[in-house]
Amino acid sequence: MGINFLNDKFRCPPLPDICVSRRELFKHYNKAAKTRLAAVCAPAGYGKTVSVLLWAKMTKQKVVWIGLDKYDNALASFYNLFCTGIISTQPDNYHMQNVLLSNTFNATPVDHTINLLSKYAHSENSYTLILDDFHTITNPEIIETLPYILTRLPYSFTTLILSRGQIFDNLIDFIKKRNAELITTEQLAFSATEIQKYYRHFDYQLNQEQAQMILKKTDGWAIGIVALSVSNPLEKILTNDQFINDYITCNIWNKWSPEFQQTMLVTAVPDELDPEFFGFLTGQTKPAEILEQLIHQNAFIIRTPKNTYRYYHFFLAFLRTKLAEHPHIDVRSLNLMTADHYFERQDFFSALDYYIRAEHLDGINRSFYLLNTLFMDYSVAEWLYQFTNLVQDHLSEDVIQNDPPLLVEYAWANFLNGNAEATLRYIDRINACLTEAEHLATIRESNLLGSISIIRFADFRQDIWTYAMDFSKLAHLLPEDHAVKLYSPSITQNFPIMHRSIFDCLEIIPDLDNRLQLIKDAFGLFFPQDVDLFCLCVKAGLYYELNNLESAYKTIGLTQKLLKKDTRFEMQFCVSMILSLILNAMDKKCASESTRKNFSLQIQTTNGQYLYPNFSAIDIKQRLWDADRNAAQLWLEESFVTIDQPLRFYKIYQYFTTARAYIVLSKKAEAQKLLKQLKKLSADYHRPLDLAETNILKAILEWSTGSKKMALQTLEDVLIALQPYRAIRIIAEEGASVLPILKKLTTKTSQPDYQGPLEPHYLKQVYLCAYQVSKKHLGITAHLNEQSVKLSKQQKYILALLVEGYSPAEIVNLTGRTINTVKSHIKILYLKLDVHNAADAVLKAQQLGLLESLI
Repeated sequence: MGINFLNDKFRCPPLPDICVSRRELFKHYNKAAKTRLAAVCAPAGYGKTVSVLLWAKMTKQKVVWIGLDKYDNALASFYNLFCTGIISTQPDNYHMQNVLLSNTFNATPVDHTINLLSKYAHSENSYTLILDDFHTITNPEIIETLPYILTRLPYSFTTLILSRGQIFDNLIDFIKKRNAELITTEQLAFSATEIQKYYRHFDYQLNQEQAQMILKKTDGWAIGIVALSVSNPLEKILTNDQFINDYITCNIWNKWSPEFQQTMLVTAVPDELDPEFFGFLTGQTKPAEILEQLIHQNAFIIRTPKNTYRYYHFFLAFLRTKLAEHPHIDVRSLNLMTADHYFERQDFFSALDYYIRAEHLDGINRSFYLLNTLFMDYSVAEWLYQFTNLVQDHLSEDVIQNDPPLLVEYAWANFLNGNAEATLRYIDRINACLTEAEHLATIRESNLLGSISIIRFADFRQDIWTYAMDFSKLAHLLPEDHAVKLYSPSITQNFPIMHRSIFDCLEIIPDLDNRLQLIKDAFGLFFPQDVDLFCLCVKAGLYYELNNLESAYKTIGLTQKLLKKDTRFEMQFCVSMILSLILNAMDKKCASESTRKNFSLQIQTTNGQYLYPNFSAIDIKQRLWDADRNAAQLWLEESFVTIDQPLRFYKIYQYFTTARAYIVLSKKAEAQKLLKQLKKLSADYHRPLDLAETNILKAILEWSTGSKKMALQTLEDVLIALQPYRAIRIIAEEGASVLPILKKLTTKTSQPDYQGPLEPHYLKQVYLCAYQVSKKHLGITAHLNEQSVKLSKQQKYILALLVEGYSPAEIVNLTGRTINTVKSHIKILYLKLDVHNAADAVLKAQQLGLLESLI
């Protein structure tokens, strides 16, 4: 017998006692069943839920109901609900259960969901999957990934997305692509005929003119039609547009005593109530009886399956409007009481929400700290989304400025989000707090010194070794036993290359050993398990930049000896990634690929799958050096590959791979636009290697598109900037794509009259390294200016057969064509691809991305 994962979020709401079958509307749902998808978008009260349930009942469809709310807005929470609903249709499918119960599900819920759906057993049953209140889902990762998931749903499922607002553009595009239904207020609105039919149940025999009058007043809004049906509808239609509020005022509000009105206003603060909390807020001694009486009075309140009570949304809005008219009621205190109520029940999401409404700093910090603890194993991206969704957009600057714990969190969030100006503003305010006696005392009492020390890692105005020296100035504030909380869920911010992670470490090079020792001495007491690995990875990475590959390989070998079972997976990630780059540069391509493959397997079997986007960025980058168009297309189709506005710092590695993918696919305008944005981000964050990489790609693109003078100047500026450090590899690893620019600059600097700042010896080192790389890789611009190859239907078919390994003679037997016809098609195919044999034709087609069109 299978495990029952379901709870009240999967329970269908009951149908009203009186319903009307709506044939015209059901035609849209029937069409949805054919395409297996529809979105139902309309404001509250338009009958979305009732009509969907009526249709499912009429068609005898089994319903999988998932009720969503704002607390399902995290990627893991959403897909946990989604998968649970799917499993409910096959409760004995232990293969799916094992995926859902995996301890790595929360790390990469999208991948696990895809895996779970692949294990769905064939079924003859039909199901309607209903995602209700989808408007509460705003997480861009959910919005971006859901189409990928829905395409993998078994054919036995029809998905209906119910939302009070317009759904996002990518879902609209997905619906159009599927030729699916978008059902809006236009289709949901009652017609005059349906209004007549509905009112017959109340013994109101409306003529067509009267039905049209009600239709005009309500616009076919179901809840308005229902509200008018309680008494003679024609007598209740007023001349203003507030007839629902007027109806509530006349039929409910005015019938309550002033004392009970005050009671109801108090209960308008929380979104949901249980009898105990209702009594606590109102002081009523028999709260359960009062709530039941409200239901009996049809006072727009419902009892949920979990024995809580919730007002209809328009009724709650009515009460809150009334509450705003009574300034003597202390709404802040009510919010605080509600927050404390949720906190005591360990519902920290809800507690935080109401502490923020009350602007209660202690409660905010306590709730956020506990949530932070819960999310320590999440990715930087997930932490950032949780912070933004729960805190960042809901507090005034006046509140933040005098609260050191929030200042720390806001500084980190802005740093990761790419907001340089705000990051520095918050860090400066934190520094000011350390000079203010009142705040310093609070900081000491709340054990915040550790967090405040670590936030300096986000201060990109100084490099890491300068920060290490300055750290001693802060040390006198720390307890002698160093018993401080150093909250650091990510040493690298999930970046794959240590010397280009939270700091760009290029400026360590002039005094490499001494500066690394200074870093080790400064932070060794606080990060004893990480500091040696950090310093060695940085050293290996900088040797790599200097093209001192033997030293880089020897150094990374030392890090491998330090790895233990309990070493943070993120540190193992950095070791593997720099090792892969070093091996590739040493002409050990197989060993490099094996290193990445082994780490990929580790990602799949551990709780480190949140590292996959940056891992893939490194992996795909190495394939793009050979202008692999399939790899470029594969990258751009990844659900996490987006161009954010503005760019987010924590995704900078992904942006670099995206820029290369654009170049490989000849998407020149897209590449230029992204590189312009990357240049600003790299400059704002004082990241010389990132800025160099941006301008190298910019120069390559300029050269390949005919702007050769501009390309020469761009690359010369890069060389001059990197020259003091003798950094070679970051330029040279672009190989054939950068070589002609370097060659032209070499000619320029070798002239007897050259007196510029570029040193010929350094330039020659870079050129020779790039020349060596060009012998191993095609370069990202190999196909940039190639004319697109257009194949006929027959030529595509012949190519597909060649890909499968068929010889011309075998193709003759398969197609029934003559040998001369087949040879003619093959000859034309070779001419178009500029090759001379089948093997080269397949390879060239792969490079040009033509194989994708054959699938």
